[in-house]
Amino acid sequence: MTKLYICNTSTDYISVVNLDSFEEQGRINLRSDNFTKIGPHGICRYKNNLLIANSYENTISLIDVEKEIVLNKYFIGIHCNDVVECNNDAYIICGDSNSLVVFNLISNSLMETISCENHPHSIAVNKENKIMAVSNMESDSITLIDCCDRTNIKNIRVGAYPTKAIFTLDGKYILVCESNIGGDSKGSVAVISLKNYHIIHRISVGNSPVDMYCDQGECFVSNFGDGTVSGISLSNYKELKKIDVGGMPRGIIKNGKYIYVGDNYNNLLIQMDIYGENKKVISIGGEPTGMTLI
Repeated sequence: MTKLYICNTSTDYISVVNLDSFEEQGRINLRSDNFTKIGPHGICRYKNNLLIANSYENTISLIDVEKEIVLNKYFIGIHCNDVVECNNDAYIICGDSNSLVVFNLISNSLMETISCENHPHSIAVNKENKIMAVSNMESDSITLIDCCDRTNIKNIRVGAYPTKAIFTLDGKYILVCESNIGGDSKGSVAVISLKNYHIIHRISVGNSPVDMYCDQGECFVSNFGDGTVSGISLSNYKELKKIDVGGMPRGIIKNGKYIYVGDNYNNLLIQMDIYGENKKVISIGGEPTGMTLI
């Protein structure tokens, strides 16, 4: 049974969605009191548990997936936007301090703080090549960091307001959501070669693209500003389809023949087949953002 775990930023819990029946079967509450706002925003898998980056509380939460409880919570830094794990180290980006914090999950201690450029928003890791990519929204750049030699840092200029940077499955390219939020033109996805760090293609998508999911031959992009999802080909670097899902689509993930999109405006989870023919929705928490499958 495949489950989808979704961060609900404004309601401070993780939705547990059974994808076989497409229903919310549980909620993991992150609050320990009625006063402190948590703001879960980023999520990743760690062994059989989950790590959550909490943007309002400046912490990460370690969640037991089987028991659906919070095991521990650790203070990290100001405005934790996203988190990934590699070799028992959690890498957390702090948007308001322009930094990447390294936290060891064995000793439960802060190991290092690495400077990024302005307002880092997302982080991805390629564990085979041992490299991380951070998108810096307010400096129009991405930061590449070597997991083994964390002094090896490279900044690459990209388009306006990059919200997401991910690696293709073959590890040869980085895809960057150039959201152009607030601009008059559409957003785009930049394709960066890891051989020379040059942008080799730029693919026009919808209005304000904010998130992506990449599989073997195709990438799906959530366009926050126009209620659509773009399906782009990674072989000829073109937008093949545009799927109307409605609302304000943010977090996106694919499982089998379905894409799953969190609608930030209506607080819904949308299930849509990749051809855009069959749509189902269920209500979840407020402002669904980061999501992962287990």
